[in-house]
Amino acid sequence: MLNTSIKAMMAVGALVSIAGCKSTIESYVENEVGDRLNDMAGDRLYLAHGDTTLNGRVRSGAMSTDGDGVVTSERLEAARNGSLEIGTNVGELENLAMNNGSWTARFSANGGDRIDDGMDSLVITSRSSDGQRRGWMGNADALDFDHQTFGMWATGVGTNNGSVNVGSFGSRTAAADVPSSGSATYSGRSVGMVVTTDGRALVAESQVGVSTSDFSNVSVASTNTYVNNLSGGNAWRGAHLDFAGTGTVDGNGFSANINGVVAFSATSTGTMDGVFYGDNAEEVGGTFEMNGAIGNYTGAFGAD
Repeated sequence: MLNTSIKAMMAVGALVSIAGCKSTIESYVENEVGDRLNDMAGDRLYLAHGDTTLNGRVRSGAMSTDGDGVVTSERLEAARNGSLEIGTNVGELENLAMNNGSWTARFSANGGDRIDDGMDSLVITSRSSDGQRRGWMGNADALDFDHQTFGMWATGVGTNNGSVNVGSFGSRTAAADVPSSGSATYSGRSVGMVVTTDGRALVAESQVGVSTSDFSNVSVASTNTYVNNLSGGNAWRGAHLDFAGTGTVDGNGFSANINGVVAFSATSTGTMDGVFYGDNAEEVGGTFEMNGAIGNYTGAFGAD
């Protein structure tokens, strides 16, 4: 009887050892393939296999939902240092950590959260398993960004203790390397949160353009805006959220005053704050906020 038990234990031990070897082999193969993917991908914003941290600046504001489902929000606070942590495994996005300088919203595909990183999607979306955390990040591959991306995330969705956070992340241009003359035109994408005057929370995406004729003054515009409910569903045209404005360059950044461009939102005003990215200001990114008849509209953008 003892010998039988010993043999059984040895058999189980052998199976465990084989399983362990299999796991080790699979991990080795994944890392080898991942390393080759990184080599093939070349100089890209984040690794095709592994963890990447992008530092940047984030603005945050409180958002609350009462017992009747009415949503309210507060103006954004001053910008502070934040970061995006992006974890990929053989080309698949598995982890996102979005930090606003005080706390981190984490999303893990293996932990039951949903991360939609479709190659054709201009904005990557994520949602926690309980639905209280939502995230949006510019898809650097689809948007052809080499030096920056943008992000927005909401916490405490559906509760009376939530927040909205918007940020721009990447490799900033040194102030001394921003051109002092010449012209440039940048086009890209934005994502934003709209809390309407009647208490609804909407997610907006738009095309964004930034141009300068002398690297002293800038013109900005957000066009072709589409919105949908935070809870999901089909998107619809939100022309009242389109905006335009002008501003000035200061060091490696710029600030522009913006306002709505249709009659309903013409009195809605705000600011867009941007930063140049790359060795020679090849890209731009930043955040914006506009308030008025539209409610409170906050977002982040990137363009190249």
